[in-house]
Amino acid sequence: MTGGSMGLWVKLPLENGEEVLCVKTGAVLIPGTELALIGGILVLTNRRLYHGPLDTRLLGQLLSRFADAVGPTGSGELIDLLIEWSNKARTVPLTAIASATAIRTSSIRITTQDGKHRDFGIAASWKSPVWSRRNPPHRDEMLAAILRATEAARQE
Repeated sequence: MTGGSMGLWVKLPLENGEEVLCVKTGAVLIPGTELALIGGILVLTNRRLYHGPLDTRLLGQLLSRFADAVGPTGSGELIDLLIEWSNKARTVPLTAIASATAIRTSSIRITTQDGKHRDFGIAASWKSPVWSRRNPPHRDEMLAAILRATEAARQE
């Protein structure tokens, strides 16, 4: 696996017969930009593509308790909802992917069979800015792996 330690990220358990094919530093992007909405890792398996965000659940629990103690009523609940949303792994089954294309400097657009699309940023490392010249080879490696995996999934 590439992309560094997976201990910091929200991970989905592998299903029976599922294997990891490619791992990259990745992010869910703000639509129309290369700016990250949620940073983390992008994991490709032989069955799905998923984004595992940075695991901030422990920090969220601490902030929520602090907000409940000193903040306005309901602020702890608001923090809990935000942390729950940001720590949710986003998954796309390979069989649902209609196309995958490179867009902009370091992004991949996944279009699903229902016509919806999701944009994911790919970086050389978590310290790489979106404009880094080191990002496109990592994006291209993930894109090639996605194309191979979706073709293989269609053959099954």
